[in-house]
Amino acid sequence: MAADSAISLPRLTWFRLVGELRRRGQRRRESGAFLLGTGDGGDRRVVEFVCYDDLDPTALEQGTVVFHGPGYSALWALCARRSLQVLADIHTHPDGEVGQSSVDKRYAMVPVVGHVALIAPRFGHTSRWTLNEVGIHVLEREGRWERYRARDESVPIRLCFW
Repeated sequence: MAADSAISLPRLTWFRLVGELRRRGQRRRESGAFLLGTGDGGDRRVVEFVCYDDLDPTALEQGTVVFHGPGYSALWALCARRSLQVLADIHTHPDGEVGQSSVDKRYAMVPVVGHVALIAPRFGHTSRWTLNEVGIHVLEREGRWERYRARDESVPIRLCFW
């Protein structure tokens, strides 16, 4: 993925998102959110996020994320009402490992080639100012995933000022 087509994620939105993931995870369970935005091609920008359990109240009950069909219906309705699209998703892991689990690889939240999936360590207790500790993954053809680091030239998502 070319750097000029990277998703722009405002730092203030990232700051708020990490705080919300921490709060919802309570240092004992995974949490997550969809990053919603506008644009396509080279000008994709996150404008808001919606947490999994706001769409599916039972999504976090098992300690890991289990997102159900009615949550997707709510997500697509929200996107339609606000003229937004899902640009990426994020969920937390309990430890410092930000690689994808076998379940993460097999069951993409949005199983579309090019979808960006982020994984935050320690139930969201990561930097609120950088993506350096976050796993950044892009779904490729045939269900394969490509992993990026925040400092990679071709990283698919970057923090911006606004």
